[in-house]
Amino acid sequence: MAVDSRRQPSQAVAAVRQLHAVVRDARQRLTSPTIENLDYCRCRMDEAADAFRQLQDTITASGRKQDAALSASLTELRAEIARVGILLDSAAAFHAGWIQRAGSMVSGYTDKGTPAAPEGRGRLILEI
Repeated sequence: MAVDSRRQPSQAVAAVRQLHAVVRDARQRLTSPTIENLDYCRCRMDEAADAFRQLQDTITASGRKQDAALSASLTELRAEIARVGILLDSAAAFHAGWIQRAGSMVSGYTDKGTPAAPEGRGRLILEI
């Protein structure tokens, strides 16, 4: 997603809306946090971040003050990014919970009912 340095305010708003669509696409994939969808989200968010940096440099270089439409579009983009962050945090917590549960399946529980810490390195002895 290339950004033209001679962008007019309405073109900047269109570029922000395009970024919003990319971020929304990434967020929609996160409703099912599989490894593939998480990787897809990462790629889309990297793409959006690169395009946003270009847009930010363009807006800063042009010395233009933000108009109301651009400001509103950027606010919507920020809210969409926040939703992606919430879903990513939830996915991380979900997977961390499964890791803890898997560990308790292997190590059991303490006498206080909390999952026991997994043992350190195990040994494997083979006799031939």
